[in-house]
Amino acid sequence: MVRVAAVYTLLTTLLMLIALATTNNVVPFIGIIVLLSYLPITGILIILQFINVMRNSKDIQEHTMTLILVLLNYPLGFLYIYLLNP
Repeated sequence: MVRVAAVYTLLTTLLMLIALATTNNVVPFIGIIVLLSYLPITGILIILQFINVMRNSKDIQEHTMTLILVLLNYPLGFLYIYLLNP
C-alpha cells in the first residue's frame, strides 16, 4: 500500500516539474487525471488498511503511518494544481 502511494506521489511530482519546465497545457490536464484516478484507489486502500488493522492490531503504528502516507497525496495534488494554475 505504501508503494502505491509512493508511485502516485512520484508521478504527480514528476508531472508538476514537467509542467513547470514547459508551457504545454496537456501536462497539467494529465496531472489532474492522475489525481482523479487516485480517488477510487484511495478508497480501496483505506478499506484494506482497516482490514489489516483488525487482523494485526499489534502493528497499529505501522498501519497509522501507512494511512497518513496514503492520505498525504491529496494535499500535495491540490497544491500542485494550485501552483500550475496562476
